[in-house]
Amino acid sequence: MSPPITATYRLQFNREFRFADARALVPYLRDLGISHLYASPICAARPGSSHGYDVVDPTVVSEELGGMEEFRRLVETARAAGLGLILDIVPNHMAADRHNGRWMETLCLGRRAPAADMFDIDWHRGRLVLPVLGGPPAEVLERGEIGFGRDGAGWIAARYFDHAFPLRPESVAALVEQAGGAPQAVEAWRSLEDEPIAEGLAEAQRALRAVDAAALDAVLAEAPAALIDAQHWRLAHWRAAERELTHRRFFNINDLVGVRVEDPAVFEIVHRLPLALVAEGSVDGLRVDHVDGLADPEAYCRRLREAMGPQALLVVEKILEGDETLRPWPVDGTTGYERLNDINGLYIDADGHRRLDGLLVRHALVLGSPKERLIAAKRQVVTESFGSELDRLAAMVAGPQPAEAWRHAALALVVHCPVYRSYATERGYGEDDEAVWRQTLADVAAHEEAPVQAAAEALIGRIRSGAVDLALRLQQLSGPAMAKGLEDTAFYRSLALASANEVGGDLEAPARSIETFHRRAAAAVGRRGLVPLATHDTKRGADTRARINLISLDSNGFLAAAARWSAMTQLLRQRTSEAVAPDALDEWLIWQTLVGVWPISGKRLAAYLTKAMREAKRHTSWEAPNWAYEDAACAFASALIEAPATAEFRADIAAFVAGLQPAARLASIAQTVLQLTAPGIPDIYRGTELWDLTLVDPDNRRPVDWEARQAAAATEPPLPRDDDTGASKLHVMRRLLTLRRGQPALFLEGDYRPLDARSGAGRWIAFERRAGEAALLVAVPTRTICEPPDRLALPGLPPAAWHSAFDDAPLDVDADGIAIERERPFLVALGKVRN
Repeated sequence: MSPPITATYRLQFNREFRFADARALVPYLRDLGISHLYASPICAARPGSSHGYDVVDPTVVSEELGGMEEFRRLVETARAAGLGLILDIVPNHMAADRHNGRWMETLCLGRRAPAADMFDIDWHRGRLVLPVLGGPPAEVLERGEIGFGRDGAGWIAARYFDHAFPLRPESVAALVEQAGGAPQAVEAWRSLEDEPIAEGLAEAQRALRAVDAAALDAVLAEAPAALIDAQHWRLAHWRAAERELTHRRFFNINDLVGVRVEDPAVFEIVHRLPLALVAEGSVDGLRVDHVDGLADPEAYCRRLREAMGPQALLVVEKILEGDETLRPWPVDGTTGYERLNDINGLYIDADGHRRLDGLLVRHALVLGSPKERLIAAKRQVVTESFGSELDRLAAMVAGPQPAEAWRHAALALVVHCPVYRSYATERGYGEDDEAVWRQTLADVAAHEEAPVQAAAEALIGRIRSGAVDLALRLQQLSGPAMAKGLEDTAFYRSLALASANEVGGDLEAPARSIETFHRRAAAAVGRRGLVPLATHDTKRGADTRARINLISLDSNGFLAAAARWSAMTQLLRQRTSEAVAPDALDEWLIWQTLVGVWPISGKRLAAYLTKAMREAKRHTSWEAPNWAYEDAACAFASALIEAPATAEFRADIAAFVAGLQPAARLASIAQTVLQLTAPGIPDIYRGTELWDLTLVDPDNRRPVDWEARQAAAATEPPLPRDDDTGASKLHVMRRLLTLRRGQPALFLEGDYRPLDARSGAGRWIAFERRAGEAALLVAVPTRTICEPPDRLALPGLPPAAWHSAFDDAPLDVDADGIAIERERPFLVALGKVRN
C-alpha cells in the first residue's frame, strides 16, 4: 500500500548522484518527514548528462545511474522505510544524438524509416537539415573537418568532431562493394533502399561486421566529400536553424528534437517504461515535463490518465500567467510555479518595486513599460531563433497575400499572445481559447500596422474555421516564444528587483496581496498540485530571493549602498570597443546578486554573470558571444571578490548583508511555513532544507553536502537570527513535514479559512485549516523588517485548546489575541474545535 503523498523531495540524478547514493539517503529523508522521493528523469540519456532531459532511449533505465537493478533496490529501500516514488518524464523531445538509435535509424533510412514517425520532422521541405557545423558547409569541407568512418553501433557515418551521421543504405552498399565486401552484405544494405524495415537494418548491420575492417577503412578514408550530398540529411551551419530548419526542437536547442507523442505508437514507446513501473506499484505518480510543447496536451493527459488509473499522481509542468487557470484536464495539478510566485510575492513591496523600476526607466536602463519590454524580447527571440517555424506557418496558409505577409501575421500573434498558448484541436476550441485570441488581437491592433492586423485577424479566422494544423503549429510556437522571451530574456533585462523575475512570474505586478494569496490558496483545497519554493529551473534559491526581496522594503537604503559601491569600484571598469563593461544595468544586477548570495567566490559570480548577460542579449548572447565585453565584465566581478584593492568594498557589502540577515532569515522560514501548511503538496528541492543561497542552473545543480544536512538534523535548533547554516529552517521543515505525514487529511483536504491578522508592527498573513474537529492555525509575518510584536490579534479565531505545533506547549490565547515569540515569530498551532 502506497503512503499518502504529503510531501515530495526532488532528487537530481546524474553520474555523480546515482540510485545507490539516493538509497543511502532514505533514512535521512524519512526522518525529515517527506513521503515521496521525486526523481529527475531516469531513462537512458546522453552520456554524461547532468539532468536527464536529453533522452536517447525512453524504454530503458539509465545504466549511468545504476540501471534497472539498482533502481529496484532504491524502490525496495524506500518502500521499507515507508516512502513512495514519483518520476519525472519527458514526452516532448529526445536528444538528436548519435547515442539515440531511433534518431540514427531515421538519418540512415530517411522518411520511410520505422522510427521516422517518432520525430516531428517536416519532410515536405526536403532533406532533414542538421544545423551542426561551425561554419558554412563549403568552408568546413575545405578544412577537412568532415570525414567518414565506422561507428561502433553498426553504422557507416559521416563524422564531424563528436557527431556521427549515418549514410543511407545505397551509399553504404557502394562503399562496402568498393572494399570487396561479401555480396550478401552489399545486397543487405542495397535492399534497404526499397524496403527500409527495422529487421532488415539489423541484418545489414550484422553483415557489415563481417566485412574486412582494414579494407573498408581504406575506402572510407578516400571517400569523396561530395558523398554527403546524396544523404537523407543535409549538414548546415548552426545558424541555419533561423530559416532552414526542418524539425521541431525543444525551444531553440538544435540537438533536442521534438517527439510526436500524439501518435499512439509513439506514445506507447515513450511511456512503456514509466507506465510499467506505475502498474507494478514501484512508482506512485508522474510529473510531465513541458506539457505545452505537445500538439494536444488535453488528449495527451486523458490518454496518460487512462493508462495510469485514477489513483496515481499526475502533475504537469504548466506555466500559468497572471490569473490564468489550469484547463480542466484529468490531472492533479501543476508543478506549482504559480504557487511559488504567490508565496514569494507576499514578500515584495509593490511601491518599492515600482520605485526601483521607475529609477531604471528614468536613467534609460530599461525602456518602455513592462509589457512593451516583453513584446520586444519575444519579437527578438522569435525573429532570431524561430524563423524556420514562422516560415512553416506562412507556408501552411494559402491566400491572396504573399507568404511574407502571413509570416508577419504569425509573428505578431506569437509576440502578443498573453499566455503560453491556446488549445484548439480537431475537437474545436472553447471560451478560454477565444478569450486568448481576443486579447492577442487587441494587442496586435494596439501595436502593429494595419496590414499586419488584417492578416492576423485572417489567421485567427482560419483557426476558428477549423484550420487544425495551422492552430497546432501556432500554439506549439507561442509557448517557446513566451518561455524564451520572458523567462530567458526579459527577466534578465527588467532588473528592478531580480528576485521578482522567477519562472511563472509577472513583470508588471510581482507583488501579491494577502487577499490574492488567500483566494488562490482556497481554490487549491483538495487538489494535489505541487507547491515548490525552488526547483531545478528556478532563477534563484528561495533564500536568495528572500534577501533581495528586502530591497523593495527599503529602496532608499539599497540605492544609497549601490551608489557607494559603484563609486568604490569605479576604477575596475574597462572600456571595450562598444561599451564600458559592466554597464550600469549589469552593475545593478551584480549588486543585487551579491546581496542575495553573499559570500560568493569570484568564479561562481563570473559564471553566473556570463549566463545572465547572454540571456539578456544586450551586449552578448549564446549565438554571438561578445568575448571582449564578457571578459571585462567578469574581470570586474572577480576583482570585487578577490582583489586586495576591493577589501573596503567587501567589508561594506558584508555589513549591508549582515543588516538584512535577521529579516531575511525570518522571511525565509515564514515562506517555508506557508509552503508546508497551505493547500497542495510541498515539493522540496534537494538540499534546500538548509539556507538555499543559489543562483540559476548550473549553480543550483552543484553537488549537495549531505553530511552537513544530516549533521544539522542531529543538532538542537538554533535561533534563526543566529543561524549561519540553516539548521533552524531544517528543524521547522522536519516538524511540519512530520505533522503532514501524520495527519494527511488535515493538510491535504482541510478547509482553508483566511484570518485577519493584526499587529502593531508589520504585516502578517494568517489562516486556519480544518478537517472534522482537527484544526491548524498558521500566522507568519510578510513584508516587514520590524521587530515582531508580543501579541497578534486574530479576530474570529475559533475557541480551542491551541498548542504549538513545534513543541506541543499550550498557547496564550485571550480576547486580545495570541502571544508571539519574538525570536521565532512563526505561529503554527494545532487544536480541536467543534463545528
